[in-house]
Amino acid sequence: MGPIRFLTLRRMHLAQRALSRADPSSATVTGIATDHGFWELGRFSVAYRGLFGETPSETLRSKPKPIAIDINRAVFSSAVWPEVPNTPR
Repeated sequence: MGPIRFLTLRRMHLAQRALSRADPSSATVTGIATDHGFWELGRFSVAYRGLFGETPSETLRSKPKPIAIDINRAVFSSAVWPEVPNTPR
């Protein structure tokens, strides 16, 4: 993935997070999209729907989805968390 694509996806995810957290009575899709550097709103909407499976206005109107982390499924490899040997003191 090239740097331009990476930055575009990053901005798209930031816009999605802003839309999901915004108050629909005071925020607009146009305002949030332009705040994140998207000036061609039709292209933004098409790309957004392709990436997230819903329109930006649907995200704005929907209730925020809770973030759930299942600690029991977390996997830590020994490469990341090396074993500390039990050495006598």
